[in-house]
Amino acid sequence: MSPVNNKGILIVDVINDFVSGKFGNDGAIKAAKRAEETLNKLNKNIIIIFAGDAHIKQDPEFNVWGEHALDNTYSSEIVSELKKFPDFIIKKRHYDAFFDTDLDSLLRALNIKKLYIFGISTDICVLHTCSGAFYRYYDVSVVSDLCSSIDKNNHLLALKNIKINYGYNSIDSEELIKEVNKNE
Repeated sequence: MSPVNNKGILIVDVINDFVSGKFGNDGAIKAAKRAEETLNKLNKNIIIIFAGDAHIKQDPEFNVWGEHALDNTYSSEIVSELKKFPDFIIKKRHYDAFFDTDLDSLLRALNIKKLYIFGISTDICVLHTCSGAFYRYYDVSVVSDLCSSIDKNNHLLALKNIKINYGYNSIDSEELIKEVNKNE
């Protein structure tokens, strides 16, 4: 599959620990379900990349958040609703899905310039991944209703900060469907 109009979807951290596990919450469960419904409505003409936490034992991030999303465990797996969608899977150990991963090289090899980003948590990994995309000159739209944070106010503040600091617009899942499917 080659990307249509150089566009791709980047799903960040919709994993078991962040949806129904250690940091899970109703908002994350709803966002994951909505993501499944949305991706099912796409006409299979866009590359979908998944970037998920896969930490090692004694990861320094555990000093902040405690142990979570250990590599090769259920906690770091993509939620079952979304497992069938990714064309590529990137393991990450940092908030920013670009930092210390092959994500940028993959996107360049696929000639993807426009990214639709969504995931969990809006105020942590989605925000930092948007920063990574900004510094690598990608055009980004954040799919706001497919994102979630532990605290709804942090979710809204993160979307505002992404707009202010990187100039990235938020769209909703219906807009994503229209934009992706119009390119047939």
